[in-house]
Amino acid sequence: MPTIALRVPTAMPGQAILPHGQCYILFPCGEVSARELIAAKVRAELRKARAGGMSTTSLPLLLPDGAHIGFGPLDEQLAIAQACRAFTAGLFLLLCDGRPLVELDEQVELARNTALLFVHVPANVVSTVNRPLEDAA
Repeated sequence: MPTIALRVPTAMPGQAILPHGQCYILFPCGEVSARELIAAKVRAELRKARAGGMSTTSLPLLLPDGAHIGFGPLDEQLAIAQACRAFTAGLFLLLCDGRPLVELDEQVELARNTALLFVHVPANVVSTVNRPLEDAA
């Protein structure tokens, strides 16, 4: 199966794409799940952090506040699990061609022109969105 390289940036609302949030990731052409996209992004951001330090990565924007970031194989698996949990909690959005992915098992078809974007959601927005309906009144 052919492989494609996609630029996968991280952004914050109201800001341009973060310079340290961009990475290129190799994917097989065809369908992949949101979970696989998140895992690939975490691995790529960890590689950048190992090579250039934490100032070169946007990984903290994909993990819950206070999450420890280590560099061993078990740390990588933990970071992937934490990022998946953060995605389901709404701490960041994953957009594919401008459309938000909602479920970890949601499948998307990747092609050379696919646009992927990870968007960090600030904590004050998450708490407003996740607040129970009776609190919102």
